[in-house]
This record gives sequence, C-alpha cells and structure tokens, in this order.
Amino acid sequence: EKVKDCITLMEAIDHKQIASTPMERKYYILGQLFHRESVSLYDIASELFVSEQTIYKDITSFQKSLKKLFHYDGLLLENGELCLKSDEVALRTLLYRIVKEEIYLSNKLVDIHLYQLVKDFIDVEEIYDIVDYMSGYCKTHNVNIPDQMLFVVSWMVLFTITRCEDKCYIKEHVHLQHNNEPLHAMLHTLLRDLHYTMEVEDISLLQNYMETLGLFSNQNTSLLSTSNEVIVHEFVGQMKSKYNLDFESMPSLFENFKSHLEFAIKRLLMDYQLINPLLQEVKTTYAFAYEIAMLIVPIVHKKYNLYMKEDEISFLALYIQPFLKVQNTSIKVLIVFGTTQSFASFIETWIHQEFKERVQVMGNVSTYQLEEEIKNQNVDLIISNIALEKKLNIPVIEIQQLPYEADRVQIENFISRRAMLSQSASIFHKVFSKDRILIIEEDISYEEILKRSATLLENHHKIPDAPRFVEDIISREKVYPTHIENGCFMPHPLMNTASEDAIMMVIVKSNILKDTNPVCIMFVSAFEPKIDADLKYIYNLINMIATTPSLIQMLLEMKTPEEVMDYLERIIQIMKD
Repeated sequence: EKVKDCITLMEAIDHKQIASTPMERKYYILGQLFHRESVSLYDIASELFVSEQTIYKDITSFQKSLKKLFHYDGLLLENGELCLKSDEVALRTLLYRIVKEEIYLSNKLVDIHLYQLVKDFIDVEEIYDIVDYMSGYCKTHNVNIPDQMLFVVSWMVLFTITRCEDKCYIKEHVHLQHNNEPLHAMLHTLLRDLHYTMEVEDISLLQNYMETLGLFSNQNTSLLSTSNEVIVHEFVGQMKSKYNLDFESMPSLFENFKSHLEFAIKRLLMDYQLINPLLQEVKTTYAFAYEIAMLIVPIVHKKYNLYMKEDEISFLALYIQPFLKVQNTSIKVLIVFGTTQSFASFIETWIHQEFKERVQVMGNVSTYQLEEEIKNQNVDLIISNIALEKKLNIPVIEIQQLPYEADRVQIENFISRRAMLSQSASIFHKVFSKDRILIIEEDISYEEILKRSATLLENHHKIPDAPRFVEDIISREKVYPTHIENGCFMPHPLMNTASEDAIMMVIVKSNILKDTNPVCIMFVSAFEPKIDADLKYIYNLINMIATTPSLIQMLLEMKTPEEVMDYLERIIQIMKD
C-alpha cells in the first residue's frame, strides 16, 4: 500500500514545477522568504524532495553569491531556520538587481530562475499585461525601447506593485535622484490605467532604478550633467595628452560614448552596475581599448569616491575600439587603368568613400606611364583593373570588377599590416630587452616576483621608486585584476609614472598561484605618463601569447633570456606577415 501511495504521489507531481537544479532551488527558497517570515531547512527539503544537507549547501553557496553579485548579506540561517533580515529598500533593490542580471543573461522575459523566484507569490500572467502596456505606451510616444530594457522595467514595476499589495512598506524617505518628467508621467499613467496603487517612496525608488537603464531619458546625448561633463572633458584631455588621440574627432561615436558614460555613472551611484557576459573577451580581444577606457577610473573615483566595475569599463572600451581602428597610418596609392580612365575614377571615388584620409590617391595612370610614375613618387600600393605583366617591388591589388566587400577587406588588411610593419618592430625593441627577462624556478610569491621586477626596472632607470611601483600594482589588482588568460598576467599601476616605457617579462616555471590562477608568464609593465600609441602592438603581442597555449608552453620550456627574446622577435614577424 505504501508503494502504491508513493507512486500515486509521484504521478501527481508536475516535475517541471519543481526546482531541480541548485540555482533553481536557490531562487525558489528566496521567493519563499519574500512572503514567509521564515522557513525551516526541513520544510524546504521536504518541498523540494532533497535532503537538508543539500539545502544547507545551496544556502551557504547562495549567501556568498548574493553578497558578491548583488551586495546583499541579509540571507540568514539560524538554528535550522532561514530568514531575510533587511529593510524594504534593500529587499526591493535585491529583486531589481536579480531581474536585471537574469534578463540580460538569458534575453527572456521569464526564464526558469525567475519563474522559481515568483511562482508562489506573483501571477506570472500579470507581467505580460505590464509588458504589453509599456510597449504600447512607448510606441505611442515614439520611444524605441530594447526588449531587454522593456522586460527589466516591467518586472521592476510588478515587483513593486506586489510588495505594495502585501503591505510591505518603505519606512524611510527615498530621494529622487533625477527629475525625469517623461518617466514620471509614464509611471503615473500606468498605475492609473492598470488600477495599481503606490506611495511616493515606492515610485521614487522604482524611478531611480529605471532611470539608470536610460528609459525615457533625454535623447539629446550631449546634455550631460555638469559634473559628468567635467569627467568627460578630463578623460578626453588625458587621451590627447597620454596617447595623442583626439576622441572628439569622431563626433557620432563620441556622443554615444558620452551617453553611455552618463548612465554608467548613474548606475554606479545607485550601486546597480551592468554585468557584461563578454568581459573577458573584451579585455583580451580589445586590450588596448580597455586600457584606454581605464583612464576613466581615477577620474570618476576622484569625483564620487567610487570604483566602476570592470564590466562597465568593458562597455566603454567597445566605443573606443572602433575609434582606434581608424587611427592607422595613411598609405599612398597609385591607380592603374588599362583601357579607360573612367573606371579608375570610379575606383578613386570608392576608395575615398570607404577609407577617407587613411588612403591618399596619388593619381590615375595608364600601364605605359606606370614605371615613370613610380620613379617620381613614393607609393605604398598599386591598385589595378588589369593584370600587370611586369613584376614590381610595390604590392599590387587587382580590382577588375565593381569593388565588393572582399576588395575592401583586402585593402583594410594591407593598411593594418603596413602600419604594423613600420611601427611594431621599433616599439618592441623599445620596451623589451634580454636584460629585462627573468626565469623563475624557485617557489616564491607573486608579490616577491613583482618586487624583483620593480628593482630591476629601477636599476635600469625605467621607474623612480620600486616600492611605490609595487604598492600601486597591488592596489590596482585588488579592484582590477590583470590576469589575461592561461596564467598570463600584465601587472601595471593604474597611474603611469615611469621615466621610460619598459616591460619586465617573467617566465615562471615553479608552482605559483595568484587568486586561484596559476602564474605562467608575467609582463610587468612600466609606462610613461604620455603613452606611445604604438604600444597597441605590444598589447596585441601579449594577448596573442596569452590566448595561445602552444606559445606559452614553448616559452616555458626556454632556458635563457636570449632564447626568449629571439622567440618574441619571431612572433612579432609572424604578426607582421
């Protein structure tokens, strides 16, 4: 009879409704605690058909992740009872943060984790009503709103409404950070039309967090707050003085950067910063753009005494990368035509439209004029609409039909290779030297390697103060780790104070860990306050090594600094080719 009862119970269970994975169980438990004063391990274990030990492991893990990801430490376990101990503002803030992360990662209105969180105290159908209403409102007011933002703010509204209906009141005053009239009007209209009720404090808290996402904000991106205008001005000034790069020379990109920064700072002030699932890829692929974006960190910290997250910095780097891409050295091109000059004129117009100042057309010539023209002019590339019979010392690209994307890419690649060919070798020999390569075989700490490297850099007159240099690196590592990939690190201070650009390369053959990562190769970097823009080739070299395990293994097997230096030079040559 007991077996029959058990089978009947199992058949009655909808297994899709049960939280079965650790993460699903964590969100289910959190959801229960939002509308139950406390719950015992025994009861939760019984509801989820697992042991109390399993729930205990879930909770201890969840406490750590809540603190790390959402800065929330109010989930308590005392005498076998679970409860949430925090004020209403902290609880709602936690909900707002969770929904933002879940939706930005899953790109779904309701994923399995959100479902487990709300299924017992929210009618999920209500979220669809709010989404439909807000979508229609935005269309009526000619506001384009991305799906992710729409989903997040809809959940914020529903969470707030639910807490109000449950009589969970905010007891302290909530200061409205920004007077966003269109957003305020939308919230009041929504509450009126859908027959919901909120107090002033509820609306202020909700509006503060919705504002950080940029909803209903002024579309004129040039209208920064005064304090943030100062931050942008200082950032642009540092790009000019340290890298000789004028970000304002690309107005459309610069305006988008300013707009993103404005909301990034709003999120920073609300402790509601975005999470970038591509953070590591951005840091690796666009390392130089990321390093330039890091200039914003001390500027913002000076103003607000807060540090931006790496994730937010990586988003800023995505605006800087396309700007860097068009900063290559211009090349001189000669266009050769066979039978008609009109085609050559068409190619010249196309080149100007596609490459602008990066390609300088020196003229259009016929094949019989070519040899004489080459003697009289310094030309980097020839573009011809016919096959040239005579071999030339100048590279030739043939475009015999209307130019397509493949032709554009071929010229683009040539420009990049040309720039690297002329600049990468000189900057490499400036910052690397066999006298600044260490091979470590004994078991010493990461910090001790930094000290040895700094001492050598000081002895070579590259930095003025070795102890301060190490202190600055360690301070940076606490907030912005310099691990790239596969045990490769590029430690360097946040603020550059070196007398001369230099890199200490350290090959680590012993077993050393840094924050659970094995240490294989360290590029301890010292850069001058005014940074050579050609250092982007060094960042490319370092990231090529860091992302290629076979190169790392080859370097780890080398026995002398001379071998290492020779191998690095060969890698540079490969990159140029």
